[in-house]
Amino acid sequence: MFNKPEHTAMRRAIELALQGGKKVFPNPRVGAVIISPQGEIVAEGFHAFHGGAHAERNALSQAGDVRGCTMVVTLEPCSHHGKTPPCVEAVADSGISRVVVGLTDPNPLVAGEGIKFLRNRDIDVEVGLLKEEVEKLNEIYLHYIATGRSFLHLKMAGTLDGRSAAADGSSRWITGEESRRKVHEFRRSSHAVLVGRGTAVTDNPELTARDVQCTEEDQPVRIVLARGKLPFDLKLFNSSGRTVVVTDHHGDLPESVEVWQGIDTLTQLLARTAREGLGLILCEGGGSLAASLLRERLVDRLSIFTAPAVLGSSGSPLLGNLEIKSIGDIIRMANITVTRIGDDTLTEGRIVYRAD
Repeated sequence: MFNKPEHTAMRRAIELALQGGKKVFPNPRVGAVIISPQGEIVAEGFHAFHGGAHAERNALSQAGDVRGCTMVVTLEPCSHHGKTPPCVEAVADSGISRVVVGLTDPNPLVAGEGIKFLRNRDIDVEVGLLKEEVEKLNEIYLHYIATGRSFLHLKMAGTLDGRSAAADGSSRWITGEESRRKVHEFRRSSHAVLVGRGTAVTDNPELTARDVQCTEEDQPVRIVLARGKLPFDLKLFNSSGRTVVVTDHHGDLPESVEVWQGIDTLTQLLARTAREGLGLILCEGGGSLAASLLRERLVDRLSIFTAPAVLGSSGSPLLGNLEIKSIGDIIRMANITVTRIGDDTLTEGRIVYRAD
């Protein structure tokens, strides 16, 4: 069904697609590679940012005569007019004779129509090459299309006995320097960082990506979910970058702060962030906010840093009440990775709720 050069080209297309990073949202990450009848790569391209040319057109713009060639593309070429013209028209007009697709686009505006268009133009189309890898590549986009919400990545840090702070509220630093640097990498790759009022006031974080290479435009938006007043001297109010406070106390904030009102639930918040072009939200909130997100089944990925230390029962629990009454309702993780980060351990995976 798929030959060796096509496998090689699809792996290269995935590498190319990753270069689009978070700038492509709400579009998918897409890479395209054109190979000759002899299996040699003759052109390649990727979607670099939302509103920019799509991968297929970028690849075609590099190529000369592609008649009889094969295009290998991670996602089904679009068949509708958006910010750019339909890619299927450019592909069909180019003389490409075969298209290998990693994954059908579930967007209702496409949903197989691109493949149908190409086949109606007598182009051979095969679908499903490295499908699982392409799904992983576009988990944020696929989640958005399925739910209309941003993808929520919950980060937590605690001791071996599941404590996040000492009895006096102090928590800096439970984990080591290497773990903190990893969190800055998380921030850099996220569209926004979310915390609750308690974390904003008690920890007074900047919520910026530091100790890693990060341009000003790649800094995450800082979002504070606050039901009460916030001090004016918070670090996140006094550093550059976009800061959003979700509250109904509009008059109690600095003028530089963007206020979102009328949001009553966490589901509404994640729908609003998606509409704002913020596809990946990193939550660094405390145990109460984390528990609320888990109870409402809004956590899509969980990362827990565990330090080789204990605080005992006087310490603050890592998580608030999940209202789990039976072991049958336990929240588990799947697709687990466990990594040593300095002296700490990082456990990551997707959340599996009982209904799954």
